[in-house]
Amino acid sequence: MPRTKKEKKMRPIRPSHTHAGEVATVAGEIAGGVLGSAAGPPGAIAGMLVGAAAGALAGEVIDREGQRTSRHDQELDDEIGVTKGELGRGEAPPSNQP
Repeated sequence: MPRTKKEKKMRPIRPSHTHAGEVATVAGEIAGGVLGSAAGPPGAIAGMLVGAAAGALAGEVIDREGQRTSRHDQELDDEIGVTKGELGRGEAPPSNQP
């Protein structure tokens, strides 16, 4: 999947240690195998293959959403001064004294 220039510049705030793609693939394979076993060994094998494919797709979406959320959080942190500038530093409030 090609990344845009903005995505290449953005660094993740924290590395993604969630392996949703792998976990979802295995979970889909197991679920497909269990459901397909009602049709015997060929059904279990077919169910495992279909379940693994569906799990891989779901895991890819979960990983992509996690990366998108991380980039969005980084942009917000930069804007309010958490990672760039000074947190909470803004203009001084207007003085009420003459």
